[in-house]
Amino acid sequence: MRKDLNLLRVLLVLNETRQTVLAAKQLNVSQPTISVMLRKLREQFNDQLFIREQNKLEPTPKCLLLLTQVPGLLDQVEALYTDVSEWNIEDLNTEIYLMFPPSLMTLLAAPLINKLTTLAPNITIDCYQWGETGVHSLETKANSWGVCYLPLETNKNIYQKNIGEDRFALLMRKGHPLKSNQLADVLEYPICINTIPGYIEPSKAEMLVKKYALDKRINVRTSDMSMMLKLVSETDYIGVLTEKYAKILPDNYRSELLPPELYKDTFRRELCLLTHQRNKNDPLTAWLYTEIKNSFDS
Repeated sequence: MRKDLNLLRVLLVLNETRQTVLAAKQLNVSQPTISVMLRKLREQFNDQLFIREQNKLEPTPKCLLLLTQVPGLLDQVEALYTDVSEWNIEDLNTEIYLMFPPSLMTLLAAPLINKLTTLAPNITIDCYQWGETGVHSLETKANSWGVCYLPLETNKNIYQKNIGEDRFALLMRKGHPLKSNQLADVLEYPICINTIPGYIEPSKAEMLVKKYALDKRINVRTSDMSMMLKLVSETDYIGVLTEKYAKILPDNYRSELLPPELYKDTFRRELCLLTHQRNKNDPLTAWLYTEIKNSFDS
């Protein structure tokens, strides 16, 4: 039987959408065409590949095995035909999706979007905070990229590339009565943690506070940076967030190093760019990575 490698792309899209109608829409073909392609796949692999359960297609064990191998295979094939020298960012005329942690919206997302829309005026960007469905969005939305901290629960469909190491700091109002960054002094005041929906919980900061002071509670967890900044600026709350953000705030804020005990516990996080494996060799992925890393490093 003649093997058709193009059908492997259909296999990936069916796994992402779990519906022939949605797969047809994503591939810009008719639903009957997808059904014919699925039948051919089943014949080639001598397996049902997807079993319908209620309104969704569920992969068989053999299909799950194929899904661990196919993305890498297609990446290698596509790389043979990719000519980066012919790619011009000015020619982009599409809609893309970008996701960032709340604290990095101002630091990374804003300058990136400004530069991208300047160079590619016909592009449309949907920018969101990283949330509970971050990884799922990368899998189901064709032109989507995200930035988040590690460790993060993903799967083999997700490509990730490290941007750098982020560190965190204490944030408070300028006239805050805190006299030192010793843990005992810090824990006398209410604490607000900047959280990332969909990221590990409890946060590293909370785990460390519990380790050194079991009777101390984190008073507020929030992903809303504006609320956190207002709370910190008008009360004796102490915030914990990326030290890069603390450095760009106006003079009415004050930042301090984390208590030594927290640094002893290597209180830092790797930041990475994430996208679906299908975008691994896309020149836009390389462009986004370079711009984000340069912005982060500076």
